[in-house]
Amino acid sequence: MRFEKLELWERRRQEFRRSGLTRRAFCARHRLKISTLDYWFSKIRGMESARGLVEVKPQAIPAVNSCLEIVVAEKYRIEIRHGFDSQLFGELIKALESLG
Repeated sequence: MRFEKLELWERRRQEFRRSGLTRRAFCARHRLKISTLDYWFSKIRGMESARGLVEVKPQAIPAVNSCLEIVVAEKYRIEIRHGFDSQLFGELIKALESLG
């Protein structure tokens, strides 16, 4: 039962993000309490944080045509190629962490 509820709320969170609605409007449309929405979204965020992002510190990318691919939470795909901007990469990771 608990796992089914978690899946339901993960789907609702995705639907909320796609909807473009405010929390209040989304809750009104789906007859939900804002406190319930906040509780589950916080719980999911906490679970994602517990899984965490893996810190990647590439020393060098060996060949010009090689590529390092990173997939985060089956949601974000990052390709790193020879000559990448490490500062931009760091900023991207920080931005992804803030979405959690």
